[in-house]
Amino acid sequence: MVSVFDYPIRRDSHHPRTTSHVLRIMVDTLPSGARLPLMPSGGTVLSIDLSSSAIAATVSRQGLKVPILIDGRLVMPPGIVIGPAGEIYVGIDTMTVTSLPTDHRFVDNPTDLLGRPINTADEARPDPVDLLAAVLRHVTHHAAVHVNGPITALTVTVPPNWGPRRCGHVSEAATRAGFPPPALVSAPAALAAYATMLGVIAPEGSCMLICQADREPATLTVLQTAADGYRELATQQISLAHDLDHLIAHHVVQTATADADPSHAMITAPSSDQADVGRALLESVRTARQLLTTQDQAAILLPAPRQPAVITRHDVTAAARPLLDQIPGAVDGLLDAADVDKAHLAGVVLRPALGVPALAEALAVSTGKPPTLIDHPRALADGALSLTTTHQSGSAAVARLPRVRLRISDLTGALLLGACSLVLLLQAVLSAYITTFSTWVVGVRTSLPQLGAAGALVMLTAFAVAHLAPTTLLAGAPTASTPEPTTGSLIRRGYLTTAVGGAITAALYGLATGTAVEYGYTPYLKWTLGAALPLAACAAVIAATAPRIPADALPTWLALTRPAVTHAITATVGIYLMRAAVTLTTPISTNAVAPIAGSIGAALVGIATALTISRRRTIRAITAPGLAIGYALVFTGDTTGALIVGYLAALTWWGIRLTAHTLRLAFPQPGTALRRLADRTDN
Repeated sequence: MVSVFDYPIRRDSHHPRTTSHVLRIMVDTLPSGARLPLMPSGGTVLSIDLSSSAIAATVSRQGLKVPILIDGRLVMPPGIVIGPAGEIYVGIDTMTVTSLPTDHRFVDNPTDLLGRPINTADEARPDPVDLLAAVLRHVTHHAAVHVNGPITALTVTVPPNWGPRRCGHVSEAATRAGFPPPALVSAPAALAAYATMLGVIAPEGSCMLICQADREPATLTVLQTAADGYRELATQQISLAHDLDHLIAHHVVQTATADADPSHAMITAPSSDQADVGRALLESVRTARQLLTTQDQAAILLPAPRQPAVITRHDVTAAARPLLDQIPGAVDGLLDAADVDKAHLAGVVLRPALGVPALAEALAVSTGKPPTLIDHPRALADGALSLTTTHQSGSAAVARLPRVRLRISDLTGALLLGACSLVLLLQAVLSAYITTFSTWVVGVRTSLPQLGAAGALVMLTAFAVAHLAPTTLLAGAPTASTPEPTTGSLIRRGYLTTAVGGAITAALYGLATGTAVEYGYTPYLKWTLGAALPLAACAAVIAATAPRIPADALPTWLALTRPAVTHAITATVGIYLMRAAVTLTTPISTNAVAPIAGSIGAALVGIATALTISRRRTIRAITAPGLAIGYALVFTGDTTGALIVGYLAALTWWGIRLTAHTLRLAFPQPGTALRRLADRTDN
């Protein structure tokens, strides 16, 4: 059911066909269980943004988002040129029109023609559905070439005020382009989804105000978040007598020329012979607005023989005053139509107009919340993909990451960690003080915490090897009889091997130490296994849950799972120096050097501990110097073990933090899952 609210507004003079003086604000009252259609995650889904000032596209291939370059451009102008024989040229900007032959017809944006009744007397007017189909074919062709495969499904972002008529035209255009009806996502929902990806928190049931000002007319929308997406409560357009480019051009001409200058008439009511000059002026205004986003001034080329005019952001703000003055009333009317208060807004999202920073200030004053600015060219295409692709079925269990060639540098980290582990083991064994009676060993003094560090570094080496498994296949090219394993399978096998293989190697370290010193195995096994088993348990949990991670989150997760080799080497050097200072072994040979070397080693252990505990630069910058100084001051032969235990605790915390992050990605909404399970049980 759709409810309609009427508001009197001023219509754009550039659309004389519009005779109605009411703005239709549609409130979606679909049942809460209704949701957007989910696209198949196993194929290649192309998302095209038709609601912005330029067309952008993104492909979701097995959960991984790939930006598409159209004719070598990140965004494509929506203009179309129709030749005398009916040939269609896609992606034409307004400046190209000046060099076109007179028998060619230019359409600024085919989507503006959708929904208008076709005048049969105007034989020259093209079918807008055919034009849109040409756009879809053109973008789809570039996407298929870019990903080297066919496009299996479409997602299209459309303006929020489109109803069944124009949405039906989009579906018809997709059919003519050779595709099934696409999943349609409104621009506000796509922006809200992209804002959520950036970290904007909107709890279920809260509301968000979305402002899309990059395309005329600016549109305000209130959305309510739901478990399966967003509900559109109200939407409203802010129409102006002229668009921003015309307003800025008019302001510049009035400011830079005399009152009797003919350019005034060219802006207000251009004649046919002045059309090219006016178009060039408007293009110069657009370029200046783009430059003002990064610099304080920009030049606008006025028609010859006039000198160029220099404008600032203040000039743009003055020209945009008709838009800014309508923001407070539009926000209040929109919130009333949606039946919400400003307190219900969890956030405000703004797709800004180029060179108009005052728009963000006006929204902040009107809503009481600073808006989140989203000006990424593919924001709506990416946001629509996040709403229409299934994350769970596109998980690591079925995704396949690109095959990469194994290089020597890929093995360097694992080899260095393994070498650090062996160095600590050998030093602990070779520097052990063994007491014998006759031929019997009656006592052994060595650093048991150092043996624990060797066991923990064995597990860290196994983590480094497991990190390579999801993206590096060592078995050669797949065949029909031995298909390529999926990423989820590789993750499961790699981290199960880490848990089992690392624990076994740590146990062998303890047995080897007992054999070398010819003393009991129990104390050494306790330390090597005791330090390794917590990390082994973390690896086992990761092996069980990581295959459920959405494929689009896998690259970030894989980057986090790679152990920090530099931190481990720093700790190894520090532990080695402390042990050498206590036992006066290589490279320490005198009592005079031992305290200094031991303090340096303790400081290195403190730095490694601080770097391992947290990934935040601020925390590291605060804790690393403090722990380094503190460890160096308290270093003695009796405190060496305690300092090493502190580093072992940091390594264990690293494993726990990685496991917790994996669980959050694998089960993003455990509460929702439990509620659904309870509902099924009740039914």
